[in-house]
Amino acid sequence: MDALMHAVLFGFLTFGVCSARKVSIPSGPLIRVEGQPVAIRCNVSEYEGPREQDFEWKMKHVAGRASINVVSTFDSRYTDASLSARVAAGDVAVARLGDSEVELRIGEARNADGGVYSCHTPSTDSVIRGSYQADVELTVNPGDAGCNRPKTHLVYGH
Repeated sequence: MDALMHAVLFGFLTFGVCSARKVSIPSGPLIRVEGQPVAIRCNVSEYEGPREQDFEWKMKHVAGRASINVVSTFDSRYTDASLSARVAAGDVAVARLGDSEVELRIGEARNADGGVYSCHTPSTDSVIRGSYQADVELTVNPGDAGCNRPKTHLVYGH
């Protein structure tokens, strides 16, 4: 009987029955220059429920101000009023890259965009386990005022 219990336990661990939701984004801090594009990918793995997962992005300024809602894949009213014009203009957006992966895109980074960004996935799991968010710090440095080099523009495909 002891050997049977070891085999069952080995099977659970080997085949991922004990898996838990995992949200991943790049490790930081991320450092960008003001006026340049920013793209931060986020994916979720080892989840239950529908193949297509939803995502929400929040941002907290490093100075400690309360977090604000940036963009969501499922709620068009999610965005904080302070960002709504930039979202409407397409300067701040979330792009779906797959069923379980999205990218937060900022067309032209501003100093005020610096802070800690959190990618959240609402639970679709039958049991809550694992991580449902991941954070990364973004620092936006001032551009070179005396430099005459042209800006680079990031073009997003369909």
